[in-house]
Amino acid sequence: MKAAAAVAAVCGLILLISLFLSWAQIVCVQAPCVNPSGWEVLRVLDVPIALLAVASVAVAALVVIRQAPAIALALALVGLVSVVLVLLAPLIEARGARPADFGGNWFLGLLAAFGVIAGGLVAFFLLGPSSKNGNEKED
Repeated sequence: MKAAAAVAAVCGLILLISLFLSWAQIVCVQAPCVNPSGWEVLRVLDVPIALLAVASVAVAALVVIRQAPAIALALALVGLVSVVLVLLAPLIEARGARPADFGGNWFLGLLAAFGVIAGGLVAFFLLGPSSKNGNEKED
């Protein structure tokens, strides 16, 4: 259970770090083309994605401290919302004056968001309905 929460926390950190890396390439005719970071290319979703990344680390820590299935499920839900926002980013942000091709570290952020879901679900199933009386928690 602690390992699953640790995976979710690390994936949340990777999602946050990926925002500082190149998320897109501005479509251009002449070289050099600009490769803006997630902060630069995202106008609407940068702060919500960053807040969800920080929340995934905090909720993963709560999973380890409290060892409650509901908190583990909340962690998976934070990951799910992160996946949705990262997937929507190219659709919402591509309508700007400068068209951009998303890829590279955008995909890394997407994988990290899926990792938060996986860590939350594994922790939920290790803590959740399969435990007989709630006192038997596995690490």
